[in-house]
Amino acid sequence: MESKPLLSHRGRVWLMSPLGALNRWMGQRSRWLILVGSLVLLWWLQRAANLSAIAAGIAIFLFGLFFLEQGFSQLASVRWRKGIRRWTSSLPHAVGFGAVAAVMTQSSALVGLLTLSFLSARMIEFVAGIGILAGATIGTTSGGWLLAAWGLKVSIGQYALPLLVLGMLLISMPRWGTRGIGMVISGGGFLFLGIDYIRGGFTAISSVLVLQQLALPGWNGLILCALAGMLVTLVLQSSHASLLLVMVALNTGQLDYDVALALTLGINVGATSPVLLGAMNSSIEGKRLAWLDLGFKMVTMLLCLVLFYPFRWFTDRLGDLCGLAESELALRLALYHSLFNLLAVSWMLPLRHRLTMYLQRWWPEHRSRVAVQARYLDRVVAAHPATAEQALLRELLHLLMHCQDTTARAMLGLSRQTMLAHAAVQTVRLGEDLPSVSHLYQQTIKPLFGEIIRFAALCKSTMTQEQGERIDSLVAIARSMTEAVRLERQLQANLLEVFAAEDPLLVQRYRGLQHRLLWLQQAIHALMTSQELQPHYLSRLESMAARIDVESKRDREDIEWLIRSDKLDAIAAATLMHDVLTLRRLQRQQIKATRCLLTTIFQQQNGNSSQLVEWLNAEEQLGLKLVA
Repeated sequence: MESKPLLSHRGRVWLMSPLGALNRWMGQRSRWLILVGSLVLLWWLQRAANLSAIAAGIAIFLFGLFFLEQGFSQLASVRWRKGIRRWTSSLPHAVGFGAVAAVMTQSSALVGLLTLSFLSARMIEFVAGIGILAGATIGTTSGGWLLAAWGLKVSIGQYALPLLVLGMLLISMPRWGTRGIGMVISGGGFLFLGIDYIRGGFTAISSVLVLQQLALPGWNGLILCALAGMLVTLVLQSSHASLLLVMVALNTGQLDYDVALALTLGINVGATSPVLLGAMNSSIEGKRLAWLDLGFKMVTMLLCLVLFYPFRWFTDRLGDLCGLAESELALRLALYHSLFNLLAVSWMLPLRHRLTMYLQRWWPEHRSRVAVQARYLDRVVAAHPATAEQALLRELLHLLMHCQDTTARAMLGLSRQTMLAHAAVQTVRLGEDLPSVSHLYQQTIKPLFGEIIRFAALCKSTMTQEQGERIDSLVAIARSMTEAVRLERQLQANLLEVFAAEDPLLVQRYRGLQHRLLWLQQAIHALMTSQELQPHYLSRLESMAARIDVESKRDREDIEWLIRSDKLDAIAAATLMHDVLTLRRLQRQQIKATRCLLTTIFQQQNGNSSQLVEWLNAEEQLGLKLVA
């Protein structure tokens, strides 16, 4: 058997490049490098006690942000999935949703990654994703105001320990929602503790080292400071942590006001790095959104650097109008941070529709010609229970479409559209050219089923037991669909032999099996697209199963009559009997998968069938584009 390459063409080219050689060299020595680097870092932090306090404060602050993100991700898993379409139905709703989410979670990265997962799961449109990201850009400025107005003026370290005790008690509770609240409270405690450590460390080193002495004068210094802000945020993966460092350094006299402003420009651009890294494993629309966010903030940073002093003058005048004293530099920095983000959003939103059109043209979706790929599953979606279940459900509809296409082409010699369009089953002229079921299974069904299994394993690691059981039930539905196609492989082999032998009696019987398979595909499709689906789908599926049993019994009686009449020899009769039973098992598997799929959809959508019809129509449109 020919083995598949472990890497894509791009991956193989990268490994042969100089960077790939460097990566291999580091991979072979990574353990020693990590060990030596850790020992050097520990030695250096032990020698510099004040810097050790700042480093510990950053680590604790980042740990608090991680707790906040995990807690809100758990609390939002169900409510966000059910209300996301309603909350992002218009641009003001989408912007408001992103702003409120960023204010609540104090993490634009979390909101951005959730937006990528919503896009990958096709729960929102691309334009709505732009609105959410714009709202998160506005909402994340609240963190700067909180740090400047309260975090640097109040001794908040004394509140950290009670919050940590309460949070850890709630985390130990068995209920998932209570654990989420506990993680949010603990995250707040770690944030307070980290801020207190950082402020104490900067106060201690102010008499030994002044960071301002390291800054270059003039435009070169401003540009280098902006690049330094981007680099620090890229390393810390948190704009809040970077902004906190700048504010504390500014408040303790370590940095000049202009240097702090330039660093803030870089921090705003570096804040896109978590979303960019998440987009690497996201869908094509997620990649478009992440690069669009980076592009707007980069252009805005360049504009602010070119107009640095006029923009600073405008910020100072606005600060005077707001009653900010000249000594309150941290609050003026927060105002500058807010104005930058508002400027980026103010010219991104009016161009959203034109940008969507240009991005689709400049960055088209390249589909693999070798094997079908999952349409809604990626690592970004798997990381968030809020979207994983619905993404998997929509991927099942994608798998169903390909199973129907395989049945139409390989068993009936028709296209899927032709198979579902004919009203009278017996009058349909079946095709003679039947491609191999095994080949279609390897090219379409097996890759999709494999990605479904992989996705389920990834997303269950962040779910409760109840959520994991629902994921297992969806995987079981996919298994029933693929099992039906595997049974078609057995049936097709004998079907082709009979057509090649041209025995009129057997050809007539096998044509009858084909027409029964065609009838079931049309019946299931008509059921799933029915306007009054929910109240009657179980009874209609039961009537289909009853008809299958009656026809199977009639086939067995017909075969026995042919044997008694000496019109069929024992070998041909055994083969035909086996294929009749295979067809019955195949149809039973399809009915079982349909029943479980519809039941799951109605449980998620509270009995509303309009969402199913919308998803099916979307799959039809995407299927037509693939055919074209």
